[in-house]
Amino acid sequence: MEIRDQILKLVEEKGAVLQKDLWKELNIDSSKCSRILRKLEKEGLIRRVEIVVDGVKTFKIVPADAEEEEEDELNLMEIMQKYEDITGLPPCFGCRVFDCDPRECLKIEIWFLRKATIG
Repeated sequence: MEIRDQILKLVEEKGAVLQKDLWKELNIDSSKCSRILRKLEKEGLIRRVEIVVDGVKTFKIVPADAEEEEEDELNLMEIMQKYEDITGLPPCFGCRVFDCDPRECLKIEIWFLRKATIG
């Protein structure tokens, strides 16, 4: 199976994958992965959404037909991260999801894990 086909299969299976995780999982160099992803994006098979993870710019790779909500959710996470950086408060204080169960909330889980590892 060609690398481009492996990429398409992984993106389709996972729904979204970070570009850095993709080239590591497929054991190819990052520049080759970038070239293939740019071609797939031009062909309209995937979308590359620019994000920042741990202060480093990367791309989230999603199927071309993925709902736009993914990008909205990403923007919300960035806003909430900035809010926490400014206030020090957990993401719940700026969250717009009113029917959220904190025991199931990924945002609050990430916040707790970051607090536990940072100190």
